[in-house]
Amino acid sequence: MIFYIFIFTSLSCSSSPQIDQVQEKNDIQFEKERRGPPPDGGERRGPPPDGRERRGPPPDGRERRGPPPDRNFNKPMYKYSCEINGQGFCIFSGSPHINGLKPNSEEIIDRDLNILFSVNNAIAVNSSGEVLKPSGKPASNGDYLIESYLENLTKDEISFHKVMAIMFPIRNALMYDIEKINMSYWENLVIELKIRNIKDSTYTEGPTPRDNFYSREGIFDLAKNPNQRDIHHDVMKFLEESGIHLLCHVTSEEFNNMLRDSHPEGHDPCKEAEITNKIPF
Repeated sequence: MIFYIFIFTSLSCSSSPQIDQVQEKNDIQFEKERRGPPPDGGERRGPPPDGRERRGPPPDGRERRGPPPDRNFNKPMYKYSCEINGQGFCIFSGSPHINGLKPNSEEIIDRDLNILFSVNNAIAVNSSGEVLKPSGKPASNGDYLIESYLENLTKDEISFHKVMAIMFPIRNALMYDIEKINMSYWENLVIELKIRNIKDSTYTEGPTPRDNFYSREGIFDLAKNPNQRDIHHDVMKFLEESGIHLLCHVTSEEFNNMLRDSHPEGHDPCKEAEITNKIPF
């Protein structure tokens, strides 16, 4: 009996590596059976080593040549809302632009009306100080203007930065300063829109708020008297559409086509603006 126990113990000890290998194979097989085969019957590959998404070939079998086009870069990353203050005005989240173009002038001024530099040397940057890429994306929280030489910029790029300089104070007026803005000052702010017939009319009979739009005077009246309503959608739509329609007027057909091709909802904003004669700066 002692002899048999000795043999059994010796065999058990000497074969432990083989047993471990068998156990490891069994564990792998168990995991495969637990997870099941991939839907297409092919090999289950799992995530690539670098942690990136495994995209594989496109459905039509063609070569995948890079990431799909970004259809969202026109959309502002910051989510806006407004709250009715004690005086009945809907004041937006975020903060106003620290500078912008003074109405009926070529001067960039700060919030205290101090003259900073000429609009002919102004470029728009984001909150990190990075120069804004010319596009249809509306002005965003934290954008501001800096002084710079524009010799290396194209005409379209120069026009884009001037549009930003014009839109910054319009945006401030509707979103943050509406309580102290009167109609006379508002009309001066939107003069570049008026001479191009941008936002001449109001329509509020749409089946959803998304289908409605306001004129220059209409959006001012709404901001002055929101009737305890969150009007952030109406204001943001006015700002986005008026800014991009102004861009359509003052930039080339090539730039207009870029606005169409990059629109997040596939629209052609310059066609929708129904521009008969472009009025450049």
